[in-house]
Amino acid sequence: MIMAVQWPLLIFSVLLGASSGVLVFLGIGEVKGAFRKVRFPLALIALILLAVGGCASALHLGHIDRALYILGNPASGLSKELFAVGFTGLMALIYVILSRKDYPGPTKVFGILAAIGGVVLPLVAGASYMMPARPAWDSFALPLMYLGTGLGMGFMLAAAMVFAKGDKADEPFALKLASIGIVCSAAVMLVYIAWIAMAPHPDPSRSLALLAAGNLALPFWLGVVLFGIGAPIALLVLARRSFAAPDDDVAMGGVDAGGAAAAAPAAIAKLTTAQMLWASLGCLIVGNVVLRIIMYLVATSVEQLIY
Repeated sequence: MIMAVQWPLLIFSVLLGASSGVLVFLGIGEVKGAFRKVRFPLALIALILLAVGGCASALHLGHIDRALYILGNPASGLSKELFAVGFTGLMALIYVILSRKDYPGPTKVFGILAAIGGVVLPLVAGASYMMPARPAWDSFALPLMYLGTGLGMGFMLAAAMVFAKGDKADEPFALKLASIGIVCSAAVMLVYIAWIAMAPHPDPSRSLALLAAGNLALPFWLGVVLFGIGAPIALLVLARRSFAAPDDDVAMGGVDAGGAAAAAPAAIAKLTTAQMLWASLGCLIVGNVVLRIIMYLVATSVEQLIY
């Protein structure tokens, strides 16, 4: 049977991914001594995203008291996910408070702990879907997709904030992390798509042909390939060129053929780079939503092959 799209869980997975990516970005910043000017607003954004995502996930339960039944079975995937959300949320909350007051030692410790939660949470959330009954989900490619796409969204969001509100000295490192996030996101998307094609018990309802030329071709090519992979990479390349352009122009003399100054003011170049990063983030979000819609639509059960 084809599974209906579970919108509360879909929203939860996108928001927890972005939140986790931001926390990992900040944790790396704590190790490197970077992003101090934006760590409080970014940590607060990460905490809010996780809280809103958790509320969306609770809607899937129908009644909030059902969470108590989940906690009653610590070995279940949902219990592990709930514990991971609780740990990450607590570490993020403490980090928000400490980064606001600026206690260097404890802030660094809890920033790293929050980053660890940011890595573990998407893996645990993705692993909770793994089940032999639905071959398109029964692979570690799924939790890897949750982690990698989260790094893409979170790193891009955080880098855009650095360019908009942070210290200029942090911009090159933020741009480098954004590039790493994009590469991770594109790679895990391709890995998960490959798994859909290679999953056991092949069936037309979850095949590569369905994505390439079937009923899911439009969301696949437009949503995943264009918005999820192509556009974010192109926009990041433009952002890198925009960031490098002022220095390049100054090195060339800063004057064009007509004698007018070619180097744009630093503030304008900075704003342009930030805009490109925000646009890339928007494309990543669209691509992630579409990929998760496809994830549900290809999650046919082996039951239909047996009975």
